[in-house]
Amino acid sequence: MRIKLLSVCFVFIQLSFSQTPITSGIDWSVSNLTSNNALNSPNTILYGPDNYLWITEREGKKVVKVNPQDGSITEMLDLTGAVFQSVTQDGLMGMAIHPDLYSNITTTNNYVYLVYTYDSDPTATENIKLRIARYTYNSGTGILNPGSATVIIDDIEAGSDHNSGKLTIGPDYKLYWTIGDFGANRSTRACTEIKSQYLPTTSSDYSVYKGKILRLNLDGTIPSDNPTLNSIKSHVYSYGHRNAQGIVFGSNGTLYSSEHGDKTDDEINIITSGKNYGWPLIAGYNDDKGYGYCNWSSYPSSCGSYDSNSCPGSYISEATSAAALTDFQPPIGTLNSTPDTEPTGSWLTWPTVAPASIAIYESGLIPGWEKSLLIPTLKTGTIFRTKLDASGLSLEDSTYEEFHSSDDRYRDIAIDPDGVTLYAITDNNSNTNPGVVMKIEYSGTTLSNSTIETTKLSLLPNPAKNEVKLNLGLDSSSFNIKIIDALGRTIKNKINIKSGYTLNTTHFLDGVYFVSAYNKINKTVITKKLIIQH
Repeated sequence: MRIKLLSVCFVFIQLSFSQTPITSGIDWSVSNLTSNNALNSPNTILYGPDNYLWITEREGKKVVKVNPQDGSITEMLDLTGAVFQSVTQDGLMGMAIHPDLYSNITTTNNYVYLVYTYDSDPTATENIKLRIARYTYNSGTGILNPGSATVIIDDIEAGSDHNSGKLTIGPDYKLYWTIGDFGANRSTRACTEIKSQYLPTTSSDYSVYKGKILRLNLDGTIPSDNPTLNSIKSHVYSYGHRNAQGIVFGSNGTLYSSEHGDKTDDEINIITSGKNYGWPLIAGYNDDKGYGYCNWSSYPSSCGSYDSNSCPGSYISEATSAAALTDFQPPIGTLNSTPDTEPTGSWLTWPTVAPASIAIYESGLIPGWEKSLLIPTLKTGTIFRTKLDASGLSLEDSTYEEFHSSDDRYRDIAIDPDGVTLYAITDNNSNTNPGVVMKIEYSGTTLSNSTIETTKLSLLPNPAKNEVKLNLGLDSSSFNIKIIDALGRTIKNKINIKSGYTLNTTHFLDGVYFVSAYNKINKTVITKKLIIQH
């Protein structure tokens, strides 16, 4: 195992020389499922409920799916007429699949949610906005119905940089959406003020949603249990963010996020309702190391000549900033990007790695991984792995394994339910494997799974109406289930669940089903009949 020990020299070498893909350990195989540039700026990859890889193309403006067996590509939705794309961080971005999709053979809740930028007024300037739209999935054709578009929320300002744009649905059936700071106070936007610390003044005030993580009902309304901030209840769930491009829930309901630092302090955060994550007053920890806030936008005569290595006025220390903050929440890790002094030079020499996403591994099959976070990066051509402690609330030892490295920009990652296969997508400006789906598969000895005794699997009640509880003999054994209807069609998959799991059967049609419980290497250990009678 190689541990990432960042230094200025290391970062420069890694970025300057082409690499053959390297994966930690000899028990891994790496292959490309697709040819180079088969995808047009892929942004988000999910393991779909039909056992295909569902992908959004930011510049291609399409949702496609890739067969993990042969790499064939199927177009699911073309949004060319709806999506506006012109710069490096706009277009079609995040995607979330409704948890009930594939849980029935009707169309109830067969929804997919998409985030994209659109042109709200072609005749005006500063007219690019953000939207979440919902589309209906057709299980018969395997595609999304282009005529089913339902706007969930829109008319939210977009930027030319740092749109973030990642989306997920939580166990509470709420939408969680990351919006960045639009690259304010730096480079060509140095004269624009960062609004990450600003809070809405009314419940309909979308003007300061930048630099936030939002929480929405599935119809776009404000959840009644959202935090009250500045005496206002809005979509804002947490604030003080720079560019959170990764967001994922663990099986225990913990929400993890990865976030780009500027010159220092990439962050791994646990997102908590109502908390302030510091930006731009604090980057990373409140430690006064390597970072001081230079508010270029407050110097109008100088901000047009932005220089990352100077400040036209005074830097504001983190210690000074902390006194003005309430509810500050520090990260659980910074990917070794917190230097003692402020780095100089260009972005090549800065210790940041540009985390583009985040995934959580909880399958328990790969030795030494246990519960781990996987963080694909853009700057260092690496997928990092770091282990969580047993609670999942902190890192075990703050080390970052360089799990996989190449001369590529890794945009997002998905984990196969088999627990031993990962899929990564790369940007089209990667040097070695541009615009591909990469398959990274563990072939070594897996950790043993506890045997589920067939006599101790029960479905209660059975017949069931709106829910059924699955009980197995070993409470500590995590397992997967597959629900199959009387025609042999798989209508629902759930992974990494525990004994006592309650399956929602509200949307199941009356009839006979089969529940197959299987361990994490897809070996079916028992199947029992389930009858639904509403």
